[in-house]
Amino acid sequence: MYGILSQLSKKMGRPAMRRVLSIIQKNPNFRPVKNIRNPNIADSSRLAVAQGMAEGSSRYLDPFPGTFMNYARQKVGNNPMRFRKVSDYFRARPDKRQQIDDWYKEMGSDSAWARGFLDDMIDEAERAPMSLEELAAAELSRVGKKPYSQSSVNRYLSNVAGKGE
Repeated sequence: MYGILSQLSKKMGRPAMRRVLSIIQKNPNFRPVKNIRNPNIADSSRLAVAQGMAEGSSRYLDPFPGTFMNYARQKVGNNPMRFRKVSDYFRARPDKRQQIDDWYKEMGSDSAWARGFLDDMIDEAERAPMSLEELAAAELSRVGKKPYSQSSVNRYLSNVAGKGE
């Protein structure tokens, strides 16, 4: 692995090598890191993976990396109903959300293949019917992100209580 890092240092400079090394230390279980460490993969492929990690290091090193929902917001445009349907789908299914965020973090939207997979996930989220329990879970997740005084549930309950007096 250190031979690959020294080749990367010669090709892209020492800061690129340091970025890749910090990615390897912070995320030892990600697929690109495993590919760099695998001695059975050709050195040219391992170097290409290291270069890709150096160029896309912001996805790994930023405290708030780009997530799949940022990509989804760009794809659905300025249509709040479409984005709400996609966000509700992933709020109700946090395991799928974690899986797709990890995919986005590893692959990004760099290639047509990666973008196609992400677009398929958006289409699936828009077309999938949601049960009442899933809609409630999505609403509770949404409320959990806001202060209680601003939540729509609290406003609704306040209006109902105010009219009942």
